[in-house]
This record gives sequence, C-alpha cells and structure tokens, in this order.
Amino acid sequence: MMQVKVLSRWFFCLLITGWVFSCNEPEGFKMPEDPLDAGREFVRAVLDGNYEKANLYLLNDPEDIELFGRYQAYMKKQPQKEKLQLKSASIIINKVENQNDSISIISFSNSYSMKPMDLKVVRSEKTWKVDFKYTFSGNLPLE
Repeated sequence: MMQVKVLSRWFFCLLITGWVFSCNEPEGFKMPEDPLDAGREFVRAVLDGNYEKANLYLLNDPEDIELFGRYQAYMKKQPQKEKLQLKSASIIINKVENQNDSISIISFSNSYSMKPMDLKVVRSEKTWKVDFKYTFSGNLPLE
C-alpha cells in the first residue's frame, strides 16, 4: 500500500512538472537545433501571423524587440487577403552562410512575395535566436 502511494505521488509530480513546462511555450514551439531551424521556425511563425511564437525565436535585444513590435503593428493593418496569402506561402531558402560557429546569415524569400531577404541568426544563451534588426540594417561586423 505504501509503495502505491509513493508511486502515485511521483506520477502526480511528474504530471504537474510536464504541465508547467508545456504552459510556458506556445503550441508548436520547439527549441531550435541549429541556425537554419531557428530561422525557418521564426519565418514560418511570422508568415502565419503567430507573433507570440515568433517572439520566442527573437534575440532579446531592445532594438530587435522595438523593430519587431513595429513590424507587428504594420502587419495588423494589412488586408486580410494579404495575411491569408502570406499564411499559405512556402519558405524558399536561397542560401545559408555560416559566418562562424555562432552567426549565420539565411537568405530566403517566400512563394507569395518572392522578395529576397536576409535573416541573421546568432547563438545566444545556449540556443539560436534571430537578430531581426539585421534584416533592416545589415549589421554584420566589419572585418
């Protein structure tokens, strides 16, 4: 009887722990394994209009946060037809350039706009994050 109580408590604690951790991340979020994974997940979330999920892939930098906030406000004003076309668009990866072991540049477009864009992905806090401001400023360090 005592063994059953211990197992029941252990199972309950495991269940609660799993529930708490799953509530911290939006549905469909996965920790990126590499820069391409982070870039692709970020772009897909943006195209889908899932900015909460996209924010999880965004570099925690004041300029990035401010720029991404302005981008979200701009997109919310776009016609519904445009948003639906972006949501159904495919991501086209044109090129991935690894600058070093912690910076990659992903050149991509989407099947709706076909406009080539660059996305900088950096290793930050043991994971990969998108440096959104690079898309607007080309902020690669000068060598």
